[in-house]
Amino acid sequence: MRFGSKDFLAGLIFLAFGLAAIHIADNDYPMGTMVRMGPGNFPVMLGGILALFGVYLAARGLGWPGKSATPAAWDWRPVSCIVASMLAFGFLVPRLGLVPALVAMFVVAALGGRGVRWREVLLLTVLMTAFAVGVFVYLLKLPFQLFPGVYLA
Repeated sequence: MRFGSKDFLAGLIFLAFGLAAIHIADNDYPMGTMVRMGPGNFPVMLGGILALFGVYLAARGLGWPGKSATPAAWDWRPVSCIVASMLAFGFLVPRLGLVPALVAMFVVAALGGRGVRWREVLLLTVLMTAFAVGVFVYLLKLPFQLFPGVYLA
């Protein structure tokens, strides 16, 4: 048994997030009934699926069913770049708007990889930013500032 394998640790993370989602949704939102489902039903179900997936991954990481466990090796560069990208997004959205915040998020996250292909990062940034603007601003009509002083909704 390898408690330090990648799958086991990832399974514990999925399990923790799934159980946290169930706990938060169950405490904060009414569940309703099976005939008239409340707003807590969907997050509880998703949390349950996530927790079950976590149990499966953790069991697989322990060497069941017949898989050899890969030892976990931490590389702090990708982890720190992903965290920094989320912090940059949260910091920049209210100050510069959605589009510059998304661009900064994708660029900072890409710095965490080795052998980054900047053309692919640029294409992904453009496509995902257009998708986010389309969904959140046009379809959902959320009042996001796109650039400083520019609102479309």
